Amino acid sequence: MPIYSWLLGADSPPEVYRWYGRVIFEENLRYLYGVFESDALIALALVTDPEKPSAAEPVSDELMILNRRYATSVDGFPKRFHELREVGADAEVPGAIDVTLELVLPEYRRRGISARFLDAAREAGRRMGVPVTGSTTHLHMSKFYSERYAPVHAEFTLTNGPTVWVHRWDPPSPSTVG
Repeated sequence: MPIYSWLLGADSPPEVYRWYGRVIFEENLRYLYGVFESDALIALALVTDPEKPSAAEPVSDELMILNRRYATSVDGFPKRFHELREVGADAEVPGAIDVTLELVLPEYRRRGISARFLDAAREAGRRMGVPVTGSTTHLHMSKFYSERYAPVHAEFTLTNGPTVWVHRWDPPSPSTVG
């Protein structure tokens, strides 16, 4: 994913990417949804819930040690991480359900898995009366969101990095719900 290559450095060794994947996993466990085929995980989505506390999950002592190690040793990471947080906060929609991350194994793409994640999030947003946002650095995913009636809510380009598109679906107004 272009955003992680930008954040962690395209030349970083695989263990840096494993570390950051673990950070995302441990800090957001309550927001992760998976799709399995047999016993194999084929897709994963990170979908926030405005009714659950937004504080990150406590992480293991081992991960805290890795965080200190990699956050200080990956060249430019603190600056890029701060930039991502800052510009991401400007694009945030308070109280929204956010489809932050969707990962689908390449051999399972174009089978409707992303649509399943998105449809579930949009249905939850409809029931709760809150907007749903989805962000991506991939133009084809931005078009996918647009085809599902989500205009671009915000767009920004990270310094020497990818463009991020944030799309927004608003819940139906009470007068249109029957």
